[in-house]
Amino acid sequence: MSVQVRDTLSGRMVEVGESGRVGLYVCGPTVYNHIHIGNARAPLFWDVVVRYLRSRGYEVRLVQNITDIEDKIINKANEEGVSWEEIVRRYTDSFHERLELLGIGLPDVEPRATEHIPEMVSLIEDLIESGHAYAPGNGDVYYDVESYPPYGRLSRQRPDEMRETEKGVTGYKKSPLDFALWKASKPGEPSWESPWGPGRPGWHIECSAMVEKHLPDGTDIHGGGTDLRFPHHENELAQSAGAHPDHTFVRAWAHHGMVNIAIEGQVSNKMAKSLGNVLDVDRAIEIHGRNAIRMWLLQSHYSQPIDYSEEILDEKRRSYERLLRLYRQISRSETSSELSGDLATELKERFDRAMRDDFNTPEAVAALFEVTHRAGQEIAVRPDAAREFAALGDVLEEVLTTFGFDLSEESASDVNGVRIRYEGELDEGTLLRVAEREEARREKDWATADRLRDELHDEGWSVEDTPEGPIVSRR
Repeated sequence: MSVQVRDTLSGRMVEVGESGRVGLYVCGPTVYNHIHIGNARAPLFWDVVVRYLRSRGYEVRLVQNITDIEDKIINKANEEGVSWEEIVRRYTDSFHERLELLGIGLPDVEPRATEHIPEMVSLIEDLIESGHAYAPGNGDVYYDVESYPPYGRLSRQRPDEMRETEKGVTGYKKSPLDFALWKASKPGEPSWESPWGPGRPGWHIECSAMVEKHLPDGTDIHGGGTDLRFPHHENELAQSAGAHPDHTFVRAWAHHGMVNIAIEGQVSNKMAKSLGNVLDVDRAIEIHGRNAIRMWLLQSHYSQPIDYSEEILDEKRRSYERLLRLYRQISRSETSSELSGDLATELKERFDRAMRDDFNTPEAVAALFEVTHRAGQEIAVRPDAAREFAALGDVLEEVLTTFGFDLSEESASDVNGVRIRYEGELDEGTLLRVAEREEARREKDWATADRLRDELHDEGWSVEDTPEGPIVSRR
């Protein structure tokens, strides 16, 4: 069975995966700084897509590049007085560390621009031969935008409406819209030999060359942010179609929305390093936990912009904790009632239907909450029912794992204004007594605090008091 993806280029739903294989290409980072929580949206979403497709038996090949030579990297190196290789090493390591913190697996192939210079040179030569590129004689090579009439289809712009994307280098260009495929090196800059002299590739050419090498039949889905539609993806499409018009480059373009900063309920600018309003991934995880970040991102469709604020993430954390408490309540079930079987079937079907419809994660998450709410209602009326949900527990674990949630992560709950952290399963009654004890400590009611501590101790619980709130664990 295939999956439907809404193609940005055509605006139509496109089927992928009919053969049982899916090739994905996602534009990765330019490694000159730490990634922020907005940058994390793409790798986290595609991590979920890969998990889902593999869980359904698809053979998946995920290619995500590293841009390891670019003006921003060179500028950063010059600012710090270190080599460009040092900047690349530092921030590639940082990128991998932050993916691990978020529970995101590495791609199957992670090609780097500097490892693909021969492929890029060959592609540029093909573009010159086909009349889509020209070398003005100064060591640069440019793509001739006028030679490709469909230019602008992906970003839905006419050339006369487009902004110039490479100002300051127009002296050798036929048109301000022409873009660099190869740049002559300046003194002190890294360079590679080419038929046009020493230089380095332009930014856009690397992705065209990498798709051709690592996904030779073309990519089923090409992912990236809406900010990449123009000029980056528009230029990729022009390059690949111009050089090899009879070869499939991309079957479906999928663009994710930007992350915006919400201040006092009002949406501000998108999160961007250039605006100085970024939240580093490691700090975001420290504040909210990686499960809350996943819940936040998955409850919006990938194609839409999403707002960030601490209040929004706090709400997502609480909603995930409610879901996790229900899962832990039923995870030890050994039997299944009729209700359990019905809810398990419903969740599995709704989850699959949502994910096959353009990876509609908000619909899938809604099914999670609706089904578990009905299970929770039954347990509230009849507490013994918590032991009769084996079927639902199995499907719930499958869905949560496919979404990439860490079911072993320490949980936290806000109870009557008290932040309680704990591992394993903690019932509502115990949570309430821990909160009551913390309130007694704040009021210096030591007798009540000691009594509740002893009660919890007798029931097998240990409570550690910290400035951030109590931590509860099994003795």
